[in-house]
Parts: sequence; structure tokens; C-alpha cells
Amino acid sequence: MELDAPGDVVITDLSDAMSFGAELVEPAVRDRSANARAESPVATNARGDELVLVIHGMNSHCRNPNVRALAVGLAKRGARALTFDLPGYGSCDGSFWDVRGQWGGAAKSLARIRRVLSHPAVRGEAFAIVGSSMGGALAIFAANELMDAGEHDITRIVLVNPLMRMKTRFPTAVLLGLFILSRVPVLDKLEVSARPSDRKDGDKDMDFDEAGQAQCDADDTTWRGGVSLLSGVELYRLTRVNGDGDATEVSVDRCALARLMRRAPTTLLTGAMDDVIPPASSIGRFDAAIGAGGCAEGCARYGFDRAGHSLTLQSRREVFFDLAAGSKPPL
Repeated sequence: MELDAPGDVVITDLSDAMSFGAELVEPAVRDRSANARAESPVATNARGDELVLVIHGMNSHCRNPNVRALAVGLAKRGARALTFDLPGYGSCDGSFWDVRGQWGGAAKSLARIRRVLSHPAVRGEAFAIVGSSMGGALAIFAANELMDAGEHDITRIVLVNPLMRMKTRFPTAVLLGLFILSRVPVLDKLEVSARPSDRKDGDKDMDFDEAGQAQCDADDTTWRGGVSLLSGVELYRLTRVNGDGDATEVSVDRCALARLMRRAPTTLLTGAMDDVIPPASSIGRFDAAIGAGGCAEGCARYGFDRAGHSLTLQSRREVFFDLAAGSKPPL
């Protein structure tokens, strides 16, 4: 994976203006001409000069090797990748809602998205969204909220192994009790789940980049702990807002993904061997929305048969970058 900017990519640190980690990764030479994009050796039908908001997943941050590799891959295809730290990850100020390893929730994340989009370098521009894992769930939530408010022109959305439902289901009364406990100091940091891992020890069928994972493991800013009570409760709240459940349990009218697909071209990318977030739920929801009709032109899904949760940590990452950049190469 390319972790630093090669000669044809420029990385601008926006952190000072934002008070949290943020970067803009761009081609060193921006050329808006169709002829220049057509001559690109990477993704010939990618959307040149497009602004792409990248929303990272749990435990990650904007400079994590996985996120940086995706941003560089987008920039090499002519896009301008805007990345930032979600509350509780990367650079944190230590307040209750910005403690390392504790995700601050959907509302705090949406406020941060609005803040980073207000930076003078990108303010007022139309943009695409690429969200991975928890970031995929946030992409669904944020895109719907921003479009409801009429604040931004969102051109398309790419969801990478998005979180659609939690593996364990709790009654509403139990969730209310957990919510109250998650607001108690000390208890909020209680680890309720181990850190998710994409690695399958001894599984020779899985297409997995061990060297790339080692680079991620060596990153000191990436959160290495498990899921805290506060983070877990906020994840439940996010999936419930998006319409928690499988396609057979959630009507199209209640499904935030289906609502989004009616409003903007949406691409779903999944790894068939993903154990962190099994792809069946998101595929079921996506297909149910397509079957119900009324979806925006350009909605499509693609699967990587031997990939796990991180589509960057596989041998076909360049195809993944092509799709994230808006191209439609044959798989």
C-alpha cells in the first residue's frame, strides 16, 4: 500500500483549521479535461477532479494506512479525497465526547462532517461519499440528513462492507438501560467487545495482505483496544436510525439505504469472506430496494469473492480503488 504521497499526489494537512485530524489528498496536477482523463492508465472512466468525502470505520483515523491508501488511490485517479477523524479517533481533545477509542455517535459525527465540508478548500463543492464499515452506516445517515436539509449536492455514494445491523439484538428496555449506563464516567469506557479483526489465521483461501496489515498494526494512532460501552450503544442507535434488521424484517419505506438509493446513485462493495460484518444483510437490503423500484440510475453492487472486511488489504485493491473512484470496470 502507498502510505506516503508519491510524486503525482499532494497531501494537504487541514488539521489546524479544523481542530481535529483532516487531510485533502489531490493530484499534483489537476486537469479537468476529458481528454486527459481518457489517457489515464489507471481508471479510464473515473470521474476526474471529483471531490470525495471519505468516512473511515471504527478504530481508524484519517492517516491510518488503510485510509491513506484509499485516499491516494482516489487521487491517482483524478479525484480529490477529503478525509477526517471521527470523534474518538485519531487526534482527540480528551473531552467526554472526544476520548480516544470512544466513538462520539452519529450526531457528533454529522457535525464534524459539516465542519470539514465548510473548509475554504472545498466549501460549496458537490461531492461523493465513500464510507467503510461503521463509516458506511454513517455515510447512509449523513447523506440522508444533508440532502434533507438541502445543504449540499451529493453526486453518488459508495458503501464498503457497511454496518447495517448489530450481531446481537436487544429489547428496547435493555438498550435504554445500557444507554443510561454509557453516560456514567468509568462505565462508559468498559470494554464490551474485542477489537474486530479481519485476519483469518490459517485460512489460505482468503485474499489477505499480511504486509499491509502489519503497516496498519504499526500505526500508533490507530485505536488498538476493543469496543467500549459508549461506542457500542452509539452503534446500536445508528443502526436503529438506519432501520435495524435484515431485508426480510425492514420495509423499504423504513430502510435508510433504500431511501438513499432513491435519491442518489449508490454502489455497494462487499467482501464475501467478511467475518466482521457478514455481507448478507447489506446485500439483502440493497437487492430489496432494487426490487421495490424507484432507485436512482447507476445503483449497482459488486462483490470480491476472496476478500474480507478491508478491501484495501487484498490483491485486487486497484479494482476497489477504480470502483470507489466511480469507474465500472468488468469484474
